[in-house]
Order: sequence, then C-alpha cells, then structure tokens
Amino acid sequence: MKLTPIIGMEVHVELATKSKMFCSCPNSPEEKEPNQNICPICLAHPGTLPVPNKAAIQMTVKAAMALGCNIRETSKFDRKHYFYPDLPKGYQISQYDEPIGENGEMELVFPLNDNIRSEAKINITRVHLEEDTAKLLHDREGQTLVNFNRSGAPLMEIVTGADFKSALEAKTYCQELRAILRQLKVSSADMEKGQMRCEVNISLQDPTAFEIVNGQVKPLNNSRLNAKVEIKNINSFRAVEKAIEFEIKRQTKLLENDGVVDQETRGWDDTTSETICQRKKENAADYRYFPEPDIPPFSPLKIAGKIFLPELPIAKTRRFHEEYGFSYADSRLLAQDSDWANFAEAAMSELIDWLHSLPDHKSENGEIREQNINKVARLMSGWLTTKLFGLLTARNISYEEMKISPENFAELVALVYAEKINSTSAQKILEIMIDHDTDVDPTHVMEEYKLGQNRDGDKLTSIAEQIIHNFPDQVKQFRAGKEPIIKFLLGMAMKASEGAADPKMMEDILRKKISE
Repeated sequence: MKLTPIIGMEVHVELATKSKMFCSCPNSPEEKEPNQNICPICLAHPGTLPVPNKAAIQMTVKAAMALGCNIRETSKFDRKHYFYPDLPKGYQISQYDEPIGENGEMELVFPLNDNIRSEAKINITRVHLEEDTAKLLHDREGQTLVNFNRSGAPLMEIVTGADFKSALEAKTYCQELRAILRQLKVSSADMEKGQMRCEVNISLQDPTAFEIVNGQVKPLNNSRLNAKVEIKNINSFRAVEKAIEFEIKRQTKLLENDGVVDQETRGWDDTTSETICQRKKENAADYRYFPEPDIPPFSPLKIAGKIFLPELPIAKTRRFHEEYGFSYADSRLLAQDSDWANFAEAAMSELIDWLHSLPDHKSENGEIREQNINKVARLMSGWLTTKLFGLLTARNISYEEMKISPENFAELVALVYAEKINSTSAQKILEIMIDHDTDVDPTHVMEEYKLGQNRDGDKLTSIAEQIIHNFPDQVKQFRAGKEPIIKFLLGMAMKASEGAADPKMMEDILRKKISE
C-alpha cells in the first residue's frame, strides 16, 4: 500500500528587537563573550518580574498580518513547564490557547518554467510569541556549559497545518517565509546563525484512514493513525528538504516491515545526512500549561498601533513578471530581497528611458515596452542576475558595499542593447565599475578605455584579410558550402580585434572578402 506523507512545520524566528523579551538586557544572542547580556530576570532569580517587550509584540502582529492571520482581540502569555539545563526557571513563558495571530494562509508558487507553474496553499495555524532558551555548549571532555546571552530573547513561532505534500513544498515555504520576514524587517532570519529555526513534523498514513480539516489530520472510521515525528537541528533550506526525504524513507521502511513509528523528537545530522533519536516526544498535557500570573492579558492591536504592510515578495514576483517581462524564475529571485528588488525596478525604468534617448531607438513611450519588452527584460535580468551577481559574489561584495547606481547600470545595459558595445567590452566595463571607489558613468569608462564597438571599415577589412590568409582551409570549406564555418572565422576575427569589432559589420566584411 502506498503511504501518504503528512508534513507540517514549526518555525522559530529571533526578532530583531534591541532588548530581550521580558527585560532590558541587550538582545544580542551572537555576543562572543558568554554570559555578558544577562540580569536577574533572564537568570530567573527569585522575586523578579517579567515586563513584555512592546516592539516584539508589534513585530509579531505585523508578521501575523502579512501571513493573513486574524489578530486576536485579547491575547495572553502562558507558562510552559519542562526541565532542561537551558531553561533556568523550569518553565518557558510562551503562548498556548490565545496566540497573537490565527488562521492565516500562504500561497506558494513553484516556477517549473515560464508557462507552467505549480501552486499550493499552506494554512498558518497560529503565530505566537515566547522567550528563547539559553544555549548549551558541549565540549570534548564531556562537559556541558550554559551561555545565557540568548536566554529571554524574543522568539516568534509560526505553526502551519499539515498541508505540505513534499519536501520541495516545505523548503519553498521556508524560503518564502524568510523573504517575508526580511521584507518586514522583523528579523534577518539567517538560518546559519540560528535566527530562523525550522522544525518538521512528519508522519506517514494510509490515504483511506484520514482526512485533513483546517490543517489538522483527523482519523476516518475510527482508524488508528501512525505517530508523527518531529525533526529539529535543521540549519539550511537544503537540509529541510533532505531531512524530510530521509524521514519519509525511514518511516516507509519501518511500516512496510510491520514496524511501529514512535512519537519522538529526532535531530538532523548534516554529516551523515540522517535523522537520529533525541528523546521521546511529550504531549501538550505534559507541559502543564497555565496562564502566566505575572503578565495580564493584552490587546495585540492596541499595542501594535497602525500597521502598514509593504508589497510582499509573492505579489512582487507576479508584478515583476507581468509588468516588466522578467522570467518568473528571475522575478522570484529579485523579489526575495527588497534592496535588489528596488534596484531592479529602478534600473528597468531607467533602461526604458535610456532606450528612448538613443538616436537609433527613438519611439513612442509604449513601443519598446510592447514590441521589445521580452528582449529588454531578458537583457536586463541576464546582466543583473548573472553578470552583476556573479561578479559581486566572486569579489565578496555585499549590496551595501556596491557603488553602482541603478541609473548607471541601466546605461550599461542600454549600450549593449543599442550595440554601442559588445558583451565582452560590457563585461570589462562592469568590472571597472564594480572595482571603482565611486559610482562611475559606463559611457565615460567606454571612452576612456576605448571599449566601444569598432566600426572603422578599413581596420575591419584589414582584420578580415588577415583571417582569410591565416585560415585557408576553413575559407575553402566555407566556399564549398559549409555555412557554419563562418562562425569560426568570425570568432577568430573578434579575437584578433580583442572583442572590439562590431560583430555584424565584421561578418559582412568577411563574407564579402571571401566571395571576391
């Protein structure tokens, strides 16, 4: 019998507040010196009282609204009891039955190609706020040290329904969620730094034994459902996908051999690419939740005030595809980062203006957009996502360190479009622009370094004659009807001109000289 994977996710996000969740200690979990940002409240000294962080509540409301959640009129904090060395109080201040946000939804789109896309809708069950735990450090001698710098940091938890049908869907959800969090500026959500921690809940079920209602798995006909497993320690998008794929195979093998899947917490081992048992899973009742007596119920909307949401990455992806003609894959890539999205939008608008200003490309404002938008978009996105991104990555230069303005980048692409420079010269100009201390005009660089297209008929004729003389066998083959040979001869001519020759003009001269 084919088993159906049932997958849900819990994502914990460190919020980018200045202070911790319930005290005034700096919120700096990455502080190198251990136990520096601590006080009696984060260390749970007797008699201390927690005071909620207003900024953390505002950020959680904003994120919940962006995920389409209903914001509760009244919310409260609860005590979640468990005993572990990283939890000094013996309980965690969290939220149980009255979270800040509920019943949201995220739409996922998978770009298979520009014409065919797969879509999925993921229910957001709840968005709530809690405090982080301390960090345990295990040394080689078997000792465990505790660093309390992270203890009490504001942590937002986002819980989905059991709506994922594949590892790819789960990975894509995490990527889209990070883009939203960064767009809202509530967290950097860097998984490698632990600012965004993804946990997967997965079980395999007989497809005739269950139904999913509002994101919850319900048994049919008194069927007994297989237990679910929670996977922790996932620190990259790739690991999310690999962990789910491994766990599906592990549980499938167990069930096909009449085994039983235990309800447990497992960790992901990136070295072995396997999940490993950490502990048997507790039920919610084991946590003995009850309302936090030291913090009264509160109104999230009153604390948050008026919330303005920016254009979110999924909407921006669609708009870039429809308005500018970028491929869906490039649109999604650009929309993931608000800085690059703004750069691309400004550069594309400038490019259209530049094309209208060039003598050979003057037209009514709508003409280029309607007739050549796909060509213009392909050119812009190619130079942006491949050439510019590639050079910045190779030089380890961040967006903030880059000096190139959208206007000058658009001018460079316009020069390529208008065939004032070829691709080789444009690449050289871009490298000079990146390495320069200030924002420089590509036209000035082209003139200073003599990188413009060479249209001097006499010089190109001389190069053509040289190529014909140096490659007599290829010339003979071309004259005999082997048309593709012209590409080889043109390549040699472009090499001889150091990439400066106008390729169309060069090819015309080659053909003419060969036929003489």
